[in-house]
Amino acid sequence: MEQFEKEEEKKKASKLQWFLFVVFIPLLFTISVVLLILTFSGINVFEQGKKYAGQLPFVSQWIEGTDANEKKKLQEQIVELKATIVEKEKELAKTKDTIKEKNAEIDTLKQEIARLQAEKEQAQQPTAQTKEQTNAPRVDVVKMYETMSPKKAAEIIPQMSDREAVDLLSQLKTDKVAAILEKMDAANAAKYTSLLAKKANN
Repeated sequence: MEQFEKEEEKKKASKLQWFLFVVFIPLLFTISVVLLILTFSGINVFEQGKKYAGQLPFVSQWIEGTDANEKKKLQEQIVELKATIVEKEKELAKTKDTIKEKNAEIDTLKQEIARLQAEKEQAQQPTAQTKEQTNAPRVDVVKMYETMSPKKAAEIIPQMSDREAVDLLSQLKTDKVAAILEKMDAANAAKYTSLLAKKANN
């Protein structure tokens, strides 16, 4: 029994080998040669095959179904791409609006800085004028005491505060100060001489 089965298997194997070497391989070789010849002749074998296959009922339906599915997929991809483009355009518009707002804020800040700078300059100008006005009377007072008699000056200066008196005497000429101190009593003369010496040392 086992020997019979082995013989059957050998027969099947020999038949398969015969089919491969005698039928299948020569047929495959022939088809390859024909395809090469047709291709070199300028005939698109695949397009022709599709054309003739389309004439067959079942094959044509399968091809049409495949084309319809591909078209549907392409349409869906196009719709998705359009939606993406619309979304990106919206984001770009928002970004542009944000940039405009930031630029407007920057312009506002620049205007505010310019306004504050102008206010600062205006505030500084009166200060300078005030200093000039403050210094002007002092210069007039000094000139006035320069022309005043030493005796009269010696009577007025002790009525001032020590600081005012020393500031005034320090701006007078030396000979004028000496003449005024001569007309003062000894106590005031000594006091103002000491204060002038301290001011000179500082």
